[in-house]
Amino acid sequence: MSSFIFSEPDKHFPGRLKQHDQWLVTRDKKPVAPSKRWQKSVNLLSFTEARQKAGQLGADVAFCFTESGPFIGFDLDDVTKEDGFTDEALDLLERLDSYTEVSSSGTGLHIIAEGEHLDNRKARGDLSEAGHLEVYDESRYFVLTGDVFNGLETVESRPTAVRVVQEEYLSEAKNDGSAGTQKPLSEKEYVGESTDITQKQVRRTIETYVEYGDADEAVLRLWRGSDEGYPSPSEADMAFVSHLYFWCQGNPRLMDECFRASSRMRQKWDEVRTSDEATYGELTIREVCRSNTETFGGWYVE
Repeated sequence: MSSFIFSEPDKHFPGRLKQHDQWLVTRDKKPVAPSKRWQKSVNLLSFTEARQKAGQLGADVAFCFTESGPFIGFDLDDVTKEDGFTDEALDLLERLDSYTEVSSSGTGLHIIAEGEHLDNRKARGDLSEAGHLEVYDESRYFVLTGDVFNGLETVESRPTAVRVVQEEYLSEAKNDGSAGTQKPLSEKEYVGESTDITQKQVRRTIETYVEYGDADEAVLRLWRGSDEGYPSPSEADMAFVSHLYFWCQGNPRLMDECFRASSRMRQKWDEVRTSDEATYGELTIREVCRSNTETFGGWYVE
């Protein structure tokens, strides 16, 4: 693992990234400049602007991936072993052969290259040795550390490697043929497998596991309506539904019932978002069901 220490990390940010006005300022990984609508390219900052604001606010700069930009980010999380990064992680960075830095946690890697996320692939995939891989080319950002790993200091164009890695590590995403929208869950999909579990049992089970230190307390904060640690309420919704996928054993109906019973429930959940009348809630659940796989295998608390 890199032990590189620096006082001015932005000196090590790739010049290729600094040429693009795709920057924002964050504090504790939450955007503060701009604090809202940062997903739109017109609201993003130049590197000089972001660095100046970050200095004034005592905050960090982050690079945002945008639809119009040429860059793609590979986020490798929890990919360490006792003596450093896993062999699988090291193989990935060697194959992509582009700018690589150690993440702020020290247990992950950011890789940035030129390329595109494949439309027919999910954004997240598990790695076989340890951790997982997330791939984004829009509406996400990396809080850069400048802790360059293995001398990979420059952003390179790697279209073939970018495509092959996605095909190898990311599962296929269902495509309903419509651009920019997702088909709502059919009645069969939405009901899912029958279950006798209630949202109250799910809540009590989560509380019990959290109490004994066997579950992340974040799921309860989200249940209570907190957006802490997330750039927006919508991303907090997505994180909460991802937790619900696990605790509800992937049952969409039960996930919906739990969301409605939580303090996150608001009018937006039932707002129609597509021409075929898919609601915000249906689309959120559908996206999570497409990408998540791990589910709870224990006993529910009565």
